[in-house]
Amino acid sequence: MSQNATPQEVIDFFLDPGSYGHQVDQVEHVQTHVSHLFFAGDYVYKVKKPVDLGFLDFSTLAKRRAAAIAELELNRRVSPNIYLDLAAVHRDRDGHLSFSAPALVEEVAVVMRRLPEEQRLAKLIDTGAVGPKMMHELGRLVAGFHKRAETSPEIAKYGSIDTVSHNWDENFQQTEPFIGRTLTHDTWEECKTEIERFMRVYGRLFEERQRDGWVRDCHGDLQTDDIFIDPESGSAHVLDCIEFNERFRYSDTLADTAFLSMDLKTRGRPDLAQAFLDAYYQHSSDEPVPPLLRFYESYRAYVRGKVRSFVVDQDGPSAAEKQAAADEARRFFRRALADALKLRPRLVLFAGIMGSGKTKHSDELGRGTGFRVVHSDVVRKQLAGLEPAAEQRVPFGTGIYSSEWTERTYTALIEEARGELARGNSIILDASWSRATHRRLARDAAEEREALFAIIECTASAPSLRARLSRPDRSVTDGRIELLDDQRKAYENFDPAEAERYLKLDTSGDFQEVAAQAYGALLD
Repeated sequence: MSQNATPQEVIDFFLDPGSYGHQVDQVEHVQTHVSHLFFAGDYVYKVKKPVDLGFLDFSTLAKRRAAAIAELELNRRVSPNIYLDLAAVHRDRDGHLSFSAPALVEEVAVVMRRLPEEQRLAKLIDTGAVGPKMMHELGRLVAGFHKRAETSPEIAKYGSIDTVSHNWDENFQQTEPFIGRTLTHDTWEECKTEIERFMRVYGRLFEERQRDGWVRDCHGDLQTDDIFIDPESGSAHVLDCIEFNERFRYSDTLADTAFLSMDLKTRGRPDLAQAFLDAYYQHSSDEPVPPLLRFYESYRAYVRGKVRSFVVDQDGPSAAEKQAAADEARRFFRRALADALKLRPRLVLFAGIMGSGKTKHSDELGRGTGFRVVHSDVVRKQLAGLEPAAEQRVPFGTGIYSSEWTERTYTALIEEARGELARGNSIILDASWSRATHRRLARDAAEEREALFAIIECTASAPSLRARLSRPDRSVTDGRIELLDDQRKAYENFDPAEAERYLKLDTSGDFQEVAAQAYGALLD
């Protein structure tokens, strides 16, 4: 592990309670793929393994010492009271290792104040002792850290699409040997396809983040195992930033927050992830960019899967530890793929004749997915300078429902879709979509951004249509029973081949069952 001391000598030294100059009854030893941690009394000693993994190199004592100094300095930015000092291990005149002998350094350790294990966020989640309110201080802490974090033109380069693409290429290359072991070929291939699609289509989003100064000297490893929260005071401590590779630490602040939100979701706590993000944005001058957050959540999950896979081939971990690492890697890879598959935006047309239930069900789908919903009735009246609820009792195809106004309305709808898709966001457009030409234009808009194009055509039984169109309170719609036959005559039937996903939805039944059917057809 150094010029003279063997790795086992160093481990044995740190495992001996008598090695320390403070009270230690028992030493607990925990190891990661790159470090040994020794929990000794009120302190933790962290020793780096002599490994070279390509993206980090601790193969010599000089490199481990430089990394230890960097770790101490960098982590003091966010947790100054936890990272205390470096401890040098020497060899005394009798040939024994010691902290105090004035001789050549054999190894170095980062010394940290030991925090109560029951305050570790991962433990708090496992025991059910953490709720959304406890995320507020953590969100505030990370937001403050990001505000202070250094940025420069040199740092900003690390947020470029070229650097991000290089990081992903490295991920796919380094995980290829684990196909069939900790991830399937389909997972590897599908994740690669979706990630490359997103970077190809949405490179401008990365450029905007660079331009606006959000690529900074971040933490790089925000995970629940290295965060501690005091349930009583709510005070939070964040440990163990990336010190060994600037390419992994210099990043978009979104990539930093995405690590923790991904980890919380993977642990089955999306509520905590949302509470953390809400608090973060409350205390940050940044604005949410949901598609990029999903992109970086996929990236963070994939990296965690890769890192846990490395343990499988390392010397040292037991068979049980290797099995646990492999199981965890599989879970992270599945998470990465799930997030990657959500990156492709959706343009969804909710279509059908008046009274078919498309407005109500499009709103419900929007609530369930978070997609923005735009209603043609609202757009049409806004274009005419009318209030959405202003009733227009005019004959079919006249007034604001003339061909001219209809063309203006559908043009505006499709432009709204283009704007959302350009930001990587999904959108639902509620209209009759009775003309095939309008549907083709919508499909063209989706293809411009390689978005998934879906059509949900709503139908209803004759009694349901009569009942709905006879109700006096129909919100912004001007549909009336006496207009129904004229609309049917003008309606150009759908061909399922018009969309990648097509569903004919009978809305006459139970509302929740019908809504679930629409949700499943779109997101399966």
